[in-house]
Amino acid sequence: MLNAKALMVAGLTGLLVACSVNDGSGKSAADSAAAHEQSIRKINEQWLALIRDHNAAAVSNLYTADGAMMAPGVPIAQGQPALEKAWSGLMQMPGFGLTFEADQIVVASGGDMALDRGVYQFSVDGPNGPTTDIGKYVVVWRNVDGQWKVAADIFNSDGAASN
Repeated sequence: MLNAKALMVAGLTGLLVACSVNDGSGKSAADSAAAHEQSIRKINEQWLALIRDHNAAAVSNLYTADGAMMAPGVPIAQGQPALEKAWSGLMQMPGFGLTFEADQIVVASGGDMALDRGVYQFSVDGPNGPTTDIGKYVVVWRNVDGQWKVAADIFNSDGAASN
């Protein structure tokens, strides 16, 4: 009888330990997702600073080696040389300005990919004066060797640009 009680106590103890480990890993996963989200938000802040500085080379380095930007009305820019050229072309436009803000960042449970969805405002000096475009974007992030990089960047306008 004593052995049965000892086995029951050991079994219950094991069950409690297993449950507490399971609870802890769930919280740990949520904490990890929040940490990944904060990392991406911080990179977005750096990205905006690089845009303000018109640093196309540094912006292109935020992307994976095979990363892609899919802007409306132009062919896909894929790979860092093409991305640097695309960003440089944008930044050389008179009156260039770009801001964006993430509405939602969702990190995959494995911590290897994330989705960043938000809004942007783009401005340039057009032939009839300053022009502003407002739209939305989706960025797919990939965790490469512990560093978040842009795998795909796509955006489109909410409507006709305004003067």
